Amino acid sequence: MLDSLTATRFDRRITRGRTGPFLLEGETGIGDTAEVIAKFTSDQLTVEGLIRETFGALLAADLGLPVPACYCVALTPEFVASVAMSHPAYGAALATAVPVGFGSTKLPPGFSAWMPQRELPKAMRHAAAEIYAFDLLIQNPDRRPDNPNLQSRGEEFAIFDHEMALVTEGILFWKPPWHPDALAAAASKHVLYSGLRGKQPDLSRIIGAWEAVDDARLAAYRAALPPEWTATPLAVHTADSAIGFLSDLRRNVRPAMQEIMRTLA
Repeated sequence: MLDSLTATRFDRRITRGRTGPFLLEGETGIGDTAEVIAKFTSDQLTVEGLIRETFGALLAADLGLPVPACYCVALTPEFVASVAMSHPAYGAALATAVPVGFGSTKLPPGFSAWMPQRELPKAMRHAAAEIYAFDLLIQNPDRRPDNPNLQSRGEEFAIFDHEMALVTEGILFWKPPWHPDALAAAASKHVLYSGLRGKQPDLSRIIGAWEAVDDARLAAYRAALPPEWTATPLAVHTADSAIGFLSDLRRNVRPAMQEIMRTLA
């Protein structure tokens, strides 16, 4: 479900974006290699964020949404030392991070950032509507016009960055997404809202996919987390609360999708 990758080659740090991820190559336990965009803990990203990132990516994959394959990315002392020799500041950042991060496979050539002002082609509306619904239901505020976290190639989308999703506690006046008007405030802030507004997309496929993600599957998400991420009571609470929310959401996905449709009317 969540394969492990040991970092073997450092390419560069991606300086844009809040979390400052690294472009790395790594090796799986069976010797396969993968090039990933890897995030590690820092002042801007906690293990709780890594947990939410992982759950978002695993769920998106199960729902058939266009999310890159993901990995747990392990740092060895030798790798960190090699980075420190050529890039001391980056090596220092990795040395102070939890030694397991989250990596998503680097997208193939041809993908570029979705431009908010771009007209949404009819052929992409269905995929766009499913991404829009996914983000609103998992409470992901981080696919905005000023920070789309969305790329496209031809008529394909790719989504990533879910560390800010699945936050349901400590929010004033928060309501579960299946409650009336729970999604109205967030809807207009989504990068795809303007292209979908006034449309009535068919969300039956993703409803069925969501209902198929049963409690056993959600428990597997929880079990896939590396122990380095669940070493504190706060991290355990974050993981358990997110899984509980997703379980409730699955049971209420039909009224929640009705709320999605209401935002587009």
